Amino acid sequence: MSEINWIRLRVDMFDDEKIKMIQSLPDGDSLLVVWIRLIMLAGKCNAKGLVLVDEEFPYNDEMLSVIFGKPLNTVRLAIATFERYKMIERTEKGIYITNFEKHQNAEGLDKIREQNRIRKQRERERKRALLLEESGDVPALPCGDLSVTCHDMSRDNMREVTQQRENKKENKDIYNISSNEDIVGEESADAPGGQEPEKAETEKNTLAYGRIMEDYHKTCVDLPGIKAMSEKRRRSIRTLLNELKKLKVLKELTPYEQLHTIFQMAQDSDFLSGRSGRWDGCSFDWLINKSNALKVLEGNYVNKGGGGGGGNHARNNEPNVSRPDESTNEALARFRRNNGKPEI
Repeated sequence: MSEINWIRLRVDMFDDEKIKMIQSLPDGDSLLVVWIRLIMLAGKCNAKGLVLVDEEFPYNDEMLSVIFGKPLNTVRLAIATFERYKMIERTEKGIYITNFEKHQNAEGLDKIREQNRIRKQRERERKRALLLEESGDVPALPCGDLSVTCHDMSRDNMREVTQQRENKKENKDIYNISSNEDIVGEESADAPGGQEPEKAETEKNTLAYGRIMEDYHKTCVDLPGIKAMSEKRRRSIRTLLNELKKLKVLKELTPYEQLHTIFQMAQDSDFLSGRSGRWDGCSFDWLINKSNALKVLEGNYVNKGGGGGGGNHARNNEPNVSRPDESTNEALARFRRNNGKPEI
């Protein structure tokens, strides 16, 4: 429906014979009010004389009675009278005022309708483009017979889609690149030339999930194994590594060594490994949850007599999560030897 703020009424309208005959009827003045209101409503609809609530949805007598504030019988009498004098026609699409455009600015109304059609077309294309963008496809925008060029419309819609894509990319981090393999990090511009070989290698290459799964199976022999590295698990690993990086926890270690430290501390814990018989809920998925992993690194599950309290008691009030304990350091040394890397 187009925005119309005014319509034309002839100054000699009341000199018309039909209007005089209607005015002479009982409730003639009320019928004329209905007629003027009907013309205004047709102008507001801007549907070439059709009186519509919305596209393809016509008004009925009851609705007109409510809108005009007139009794239903008065509205029905007015519609029947107008139809008898051929001032209106009842069509399948609704009430049609005959000769409506003859007395109005047809060219101006057509221009408004065309502008409204273009606006709706562009809105539909914009929604379609956003839906296709969410599915990962670049939308091919239809041109149709619009008065504006397809190039301009495509450019506007694609600008919005491109902006949304850039906003999404800004919120992603370097660990969340693809579903199969993910960039671990970028080589630091101020990294010394003697940077640790494994750390320099992983910063240039991708995160090998098979290696992580193999290390878990070799390290956590008392915990349930896993069959595959699902996308959910990969996301959890990326989230965990991002959290460790943000908190600067184990920052001197590579991502593989960070995960190995968590696995080793879980295996060394009688509580997490299930050897104490008190709990058997620890698993790979439990360990790669960032909240659980931080608790492990804080020493919450270190055995009694091993530098901290057992069970779920904290080692101390200010745990140092950036430095593995002695047993963990030994495990890291074995881990590096097994992977053919020099010890740090």
